[in-house]
Amino acid sequence: MGEWMSAASFALGRLSWRLGPPVILIVLLAVTHLRWGEWIAAFAASPVLRDGITNLLEILRWAAAAWLLNRLASVFLWPLVARRSGTAVPKMAADLVALLVWLGTGLTVAVVVFDQSPTALLATSTVALGVVGFAVRELISDFFAGISLSMERPFAIGDWIEVDNVAGKVVDMTWRAVRLITTDDVTIIVPNGNIAAETFRNYSRPDNWFRDEIKVPLPFEVTTHQGSRILLSAVTQIPELAAFHKKPSVSIDTYDDRGVVWRLLYWVPDFSRLSPIRFAVHANILRNLHMSGLRVPVPIEEIRVMRSSLGVEVSSIQRMLKTSPVFSALDDDDLAALAQGAEQRIAPFGKPILHQGEPGSSLFLLNEGLLSVSVAGADGVMTQVGQIAPGHVFGEMSLLTGAPRGATVVPALDSLITEIGKDCMAQLLDNRPQLAESLSRILAERQGQNNARMAVESLESNQADDQGAARAMLGRIRSFFNMPG
Repeated sequence: MGEWMSAASFALGRLSWRLGPPVILIVLLAVTHLRWGEWIAAFAASPVLRDGITNLLEILRWAAAAWLLNRLASVFLWPLVARRSGTAVPKMAADLVALLVWLGTGLTVAVVVFDQSPTALLATSTVALGVVGFAVRELISDFFAGISLSMERPFAIGDWIEVDNVAGKVVDMTWRAVRLITTDDVTIIVPNGNIAAETFRNYSRPDNWFRDEIKVPLPFEVTTHQGSRILLSAVTQIPELAAFHKKPSVSIDTYDDRGVVWRLLYWVPDFSRLSPIRFAVHANILRNLHMSGLRVPVPIEEIRVMRSSLGVEVSSIQRMLKTSPVFSALDDDDLAALAQGAEQRIAPFGKPILHQGEPGSSLFLLNEGLLSVSVAGADGVMTQVGQIAPGHVFGEMSLLTGAPRGATVVPALDSLITEIGKDCMAQLLDNRPQLAESLSRILAERQGQNNARMAVESLESNQADDQGAARAMLGRIRSFFNMPG
């Protein structure tokens, strides 16, 4: 029996040491509670003094019990929850539970010790809380936001986050605010309500590596291959970044008055090292540009003189005409003469520009959009045979000879087209009648290629046929434009 008593005394001592001195006070109050009345009566003769001492002992007993309950939760309950869940219980959640215990103890003391009405206490406390809550509503908002953040744990102490356009390392979190330390060693206090209400970035989740972005303007003449080489090599020159398994990438972001704005994406090992790594990448980009003979472009203001009231850019039309095999042999003056009379218009989606078999006397240039080309078969069914992309010229044969349209052309989407009519060509031929012969030879060659005449004949025979086709084409041009033979 003595051994059991010794073991119980030792266990009680160990428990008291872990829980703290108030345990001894609780035990004493519990043991002596039955004889309070005798001791107080012997000590205090006045009834008022006896009531005061009795109430004080009751308050001490309830306060010690509340302290013991919170201490038990701190020593046993919260570690058990942490072991079961695998994560530590947030300090703010434990503090909230402790606060509720103390509030409940205070209400119990008011009802049991001082004989207050629970209904009156609730009504009074509700009004008081309403008045106080309105006065400190921002603090209350921060308090509950802190509870939410503690429960959800979107970040932890040591994480790098960005909120309100300020980035820093989380070093402390209280019931009212989060304290951050920036890379410049400046302390930033951010209220919990701001973090809960705003979208913030956590650069330390799911791991410390995150992707940074740099936008670099490069001149328009830089090709995609050259731009990729300049930007990607700026990252791979840094050994730490080159060794990471996720590789950098480039894309084109936009176009502005300086040139083409490129977007470089690369991975950074830790936010605290973002500034030095970004500096190294920028330095490598400038070095690569210097070694390539390029400069970072500055804003350019370009003034263009439009030679047509309809806003047609003559130089652009000349370039497009130059791509056509029929007009490639014309000099710049001849092309400019054709371009001056061009007319530009919008071709709506689905409305045919040309109908197969209809007569024609003009050619077209596609400036923007996309055109679908269809041909009717022997059975009359239309079959799509191709598409016309921006920059292409079509309808040359009809412009020069008045030949019927060889296909139906329909906009695949709203398109911008330029039309050059017979009058422009007639004026050019009046001024330069010798052009009719060169154009007839080109048209004859194109017609021969289109008809795919692959007959095996002698060179002299082929030359004779080409000359005959050219003479026939020349006659058609002169007839169409009423030129003398």
